[in-house]
Amino acid sequence: MGEYWIKSIGIDIGTSTTKVILSRLLINERKDGFSLPFCPIIDREVTYTGSLYETPLETEDMIHIEKLKNLLSKEYQKANVNLKDIKGGAVIITGETARKENAESIIHYLADKAGDFVVATAGDSLEGILAGKGSGAMKRSEEINGTVTNVDIGGGTANVAFFQDGKAVASLTFHVGGRLVRLTEDGEVEYVAPSLFKWLSYRSINLKKGDILSYKQAQKLCQKLSEDLFAYLLSDDKQGGELLLTGEHNEMLPKPDEILISGGVGAMMNDAQIHTMKDVARYGDIGPLLASVIPTAFPLSSVRIKKAVETNRATVIGAGMQSTEVSGATVHVQKELLPIRNIPLLKVQTTKKGEWSSLEFSRRLKEKIRHAKEVYDTKQNPPFALTLLDMPYCSYVILQEMAQVIYEEMEKEFQKENIVVVCEDDVAKALGHALRKRCAKVVNIVCIDGVQVADGDYIDLGMPVGGEAISVSVKTLAFHQQKEEKE
Repeated sequence: MGEYWIKSIGIDIGTSTTKVILSRLLINERKDGFSLPFCPIIDREVTYTGSLYETPLETEDMIHIEKLKNLLSKEYQKANVNLKDIKGGAVIITGETARKENAESIIHYLADKAGDFVVATAGDSLEGILAGKGSGAMKRSEEINGTVTNVDIGGGTANVAFFQDGKAVASLTFHVGGRLVRLTEDGEVEYVAPSLFKWLSYRSINLKKGDILSYKQAQKLCQKLSEDLFAYLLSDDKQGGELLLTGEHNEMLPKPDEILISGGVGAMMNDAQIHTMKDVARYGDIGPLLASVIPTAFPLSSVRIKKAVETNRATVIGAGMQSTEVSGATVHVQKELLPIRNIPLLKVQTTKKGEWSSLEFSRRLKEKIRHAKEVYDTKQNPPFALTLLDMPYCSYVILQEMAQVIYEEMEKEFQKENIVVVCEDDVAKALGHALRKRCAKVVNIVCIDGVQVADGDYIDLGMPVGGEAISVSVKTLAFHQQKEEKE
């Protein structure tokens, strides 16, 4: 028991820039006379903030892996870090970069090479939530006891996350970013992202490669982009914004009390005024002009729109310091199985209205497994991690019944060597032993608790960080299946 630090790393490979940050997480393993030990992260400290690099591309559709490797090696040397000491963290490939042809293989490469335990993650929803944590939006929502919306605008996408009283409650992503239209200082358009085509047609804006934009035309383009984005968030006029969404979103959004802007575009919000095309195209795109029009994008709203405390490094700070958790200290783990990466989580209700029934639990588990076989790659070992929610008070009898149901259903559907179970309550050690007894040493068991997870996410199980507790990172690997048009 006691406090100890672990080292964490965050790597963000975005459409425009790549960033690295190192941090330390303070773990407090504690126990009182009436409960089992638990290991919350109680403090965090940034130990190294890397430079911003232009994301290296080999072609318009391929990330340059050799240049990326050299970039990361340079940062590790500057930080004077031994990768063997890294115990947790996250790699995120974001925005348009996540849609490049070799993005998925690269995040797995980075996860293997970046340190002893580094999580590979990608996906708009997770990116937006992590950005909101890193920008200060999550903390701000606690301070005002209200709703704070973080809009993280990078080169290719604007990731939006809503926080209420310190919790993420909604997220969505728009095709709004500085690099979606590239141009020269003379106003010549060099590239228009295909993701804007439908929206441009709706807004009757004629824009294609080779066109010459005047300052007023560029300003109108950026104003309309900003207006449609914020109209979707703040009003009932959602038609323009819907054409910018990366996917469907049918849920009611909470009304924000404040809006924070982060990301590379957010970082330029308070820069000097933009007056000429030379000012606009200082980075070869519309980013500076987009940043300059955001503060006045929705003048009819009383909601305050302001620059976040952290802007350029919001996503990577969130990843490096927020995505890692530590399991409960009393778990059932066969250490030779660790680390295990990229395990999909299968969420199963153990009770209904607090009432335990082994027959009902068996029925629910069977249905969930059927669904998992349709969604996940069940050839991997383990196929997924069972996440047991709404746990009853576990008497010895209930615990044995639960273990029996899990064993029977898994044995029926999978002839696997490993089973991973995630519990909400402090029953991991006892349940793990009960499962081990039934598996007759044929199947290896990892049973953990004390970790908050969500259906559809993945987890990585790392090496022990103190006693029996292990490092756990919750993540999302959500790549676009449909190939983008050639740029």
